[in-house]
Amino acid sequence: MFAIGEAKSKVFNGKVAMPKEYNLKKKKVMGKWKDEKTLYLSDSDSSLDYMAGRDGDIFVANIDGEDRLQISMEHENQVVNIIGCVSTIELLFM
Repeated sequence: MFAIGEAKSKVFNGKVAMPKEYNLKKKKVMGKWKDEKTLYLSDSDSSLDYMAGRDGDIFVANIDGEDRLQISMEHENQVVNIIGCVSTIELLFM
């Protein structure tokens, strides 16, 4: 995965609009929560373990055809800072 740059989005209808430049719908993207406000995405298990720690489960992220990431409804209406860090993407929920 090669994702660089920052963006802001908002959770709407349980989805976060991701930057189209990341081309996420063409990859098998996995996710791992570091804590209840920080989610990491990557195409590498080892990158997720490094960034989020060994605790917790890795899951396959659901990205639709319009580059929107499905997220839990508990985050509805929250602003999300999206930071591409080369091998991972960090999502910080405010």
